[in-house]
Amino acid sequence: MKKYFILTVISIVLGYLMAKLLFVGYKNSDVIHMSNTSNKYYFVQLGAFSTLESMNENMKLSNYIYINDTNLYYVFGCITKNSENIDKINNHFKSIGYNTYVKEFNISDNDLSNSVDKTDLLISNTNEGIDKLCRESILKYKEG
Repeated sequence: MKKYFILTVISIVLGYLMAKLLFVGYKNSDVIHMSNTSNKYYFVQLGAFSTLESMNENMKLSNYIYINDTNLYYVFGCITKNSENIDKINNHFKSIGYNTYVKEFNISDNDLSNSVDKTDLLISNTNEGIDKLCRESILKYKEG
């Protein structure tokens, strides 16, 4: 009986030590993410209006989206996931007369994510045609 008790205790202690060794190895290793699961999007806001009529009168862009929240209409002109592109986008909209503000949203939509990733790559590599690229990101959001 004493023999089985000692074997059981030794087995438990060895199992604990092996598990600890195994998990320490995983905890300290660098993890490589196989996919980008970021749901964080940056929406570039171009204005906030108290009525739908004033929004339609003041918006000079042909393509934008808006959200009605707490009796205000928030207008957005571009969507990005890359925080490094925000300055380029803000500078573009400021050059055509808009004061910008960036709002962060979490959205889970794979089609939107793929489209915005492509747009972000193009914005990262150019200083021209940002208005067209922003239009593409907005159109994809409208589709979804």
